[in-house]
Amino acid sequence: MTMKTTNIPPYGTSLLLVFLFLVSFPAFSQSPFSKEGEARFYTGISPVILPKEGIEINVLNNMTSFWLAVNEYNPTSNNVRVANRYRFSRMQHLIRVTYGFSDSGRWDLGVEGQYTHSRIDDRARSSPFTVLTNETTGGNSFRGMSLLGVRLRVMPFESVPGLTTQLTAHFPINKNETTRVQLGAQRTQVGLTATYYNNFNSKTFYFLQGDWRTRLSNSELDVTAHLPSLSGFMVFDAWEQQFYIFPGLTYAPTLQQLRSGGALRKVNQQLLGSIGALYQPVDPFGVMLNFQVPFILESGSTTTEWVRESYSAFTLGIRVLL
Repeated sequence: MTMKTTNIPPYGTSLLLVFLFLVSFPAFSQSPFSKEGEARFYTGISPVILPKEGIEINVLNNMTSFWLAVNEYNPTSNNVRVANRYRFSRMQHLIRVTYGFSDSGRWDLGVEGQYTHSRIDDRARSSPFTVLTNETTGGNSFRGMSLLGVRLRVMPFESVPGLTTQLTAHFPINKNETTRVQLGAQRTQVGLTATYYNNFNSKTFYFLQGDWRTRLSNSELDVTAHLPSLSGFMVFDAWEQQFYIFPGLTYAPTLQQLRSGGALRKVNQQLLGSIGALYQPVDPFGVMLNFQVPFILESGSTTTEWVRESYSAFTLGIRVLL
């Protein structure tokens, strides 16, 4: 598979990290966290530190599916044509349990595990939910535990409770080599996430998130990959502080070094719009549903195209405070 790449100058990584922080730290003064337990979650990540001995449980289910168009060069006509189309589908179930250890309410710690289904189907028009079955006519579905991880959530500035940073480490645990490859669970992954949540007025809020994840090289994959992303959401109180609607936008490239000591290069990119809803009838319980549509969906490959028009993705999440 041939990749089209874009060079990033030597200072590019530093600029991206600075921008990642600045976009998550707008200088607005009013905070919506006036009540204990008033945490909302719009991307599956809650922006509020738990009180001492508080417990938070998150269950997230994410489905992504789209066509892979495999191109081939025809020397007779001197053009490129689509030789075949496949459907790629992946569903991930993640459970996260977080506990409040801090007397000051400035940090908490969580553990999380993820179970993944993955499938490449010869029949492009098959249902994305075939990934959940054992159907073998058009392909094989792979599934299993894909990772275990820890998450440290910190409020860096007590005077700015809307800003939190989260450090994560995820470790691949599946023992089957073929399954690890199919689930994309071959490497240890570390990450830093910054979130900022605040309100323009009593009915309109914003939620910003910056993320930088690094998939470390190992004996199975000797290339380190970096996955930064920037997201912004407008949040509208649609009904009595219980039902919220939140349109948003996310940009997510993948960066890699193609040789040791070389510059980071952009190997693919996505620009996704989204529309979501959160129902939180009481502070300790909330249900979130979010759909995504692609504006940019570039695989970076000259032989395999991600077909933007075929893309579908959603996230269903539940959050409980104990």
